[in-house]
Amino acid sequence: MRYGIFWTLLSLLLVSCSNLDFRHDHLSVGSGGEKVQRVAVFEFDFDRPTRGKIERGKIERPANAGQIVADIFAEHLLGSGRYQVVEQGRVASLLQQNDLQPSDLLASPDGRRIRDLLGVDGIVFGVVLEYGDWRSRMNWGGVSIFTARLVDVASGNVVWSLSANRNIARIDAAMVTHAGAKTIIAKLDDAIDR
Repeated sequence: MRYGIFWTLLSLLLVSCSNLDFRHDHLSVGSGGEKVQRVAVFEFDFDRPTRGKIERGKIERPANAGQIVADIFAEHLLGSGRYQVVEQGRVASLLQQNDLQPSDLLASPDGRRIRDLLGVDGIVFGVVLEYGDWRSRMNWGGVSIFTARLVDVASGNVVWSLSANRNIARIDAAMVTHAGAKTIIAKLDDAIDR
């Protein structure tokens, strides 16, 4: 009987420990960003790491995580009502036609022409540090860690910089990213409105 109670309590402890969720956001807002209203969100950089381990299991990482996170972030940025977001297909097409990288838009003469064609005041760059779904023997969930910054194309100044870090049990990586983007953009709106 004692061993049955012991194993039951141990199982409950292990299950409760595996349900710990991690959420952290960071936000920095500069000045002069009120004139930036129309933005282009570029595919976030993602150097797909090899299959790896985290504390609770292995992470399955899609090769296009940078595009997935950028799309979700752009959706929430548009939903905030603060910015107009240029369609990403149009941005990618113009860059490809002119053999440019997103960072070229801030420095090169061709970049100025592309900015004028797009009619943007700002460019959002981002980096995905981790994205994927993890599974362990007793649990599953998603992880999404990304950073983003808005750069004013006229001045080259960073308007805001943010990061969202989520590792949540029983939710897939896309929904974890939605949760992180929604929360950090709400914080961004609050900080700008102050």
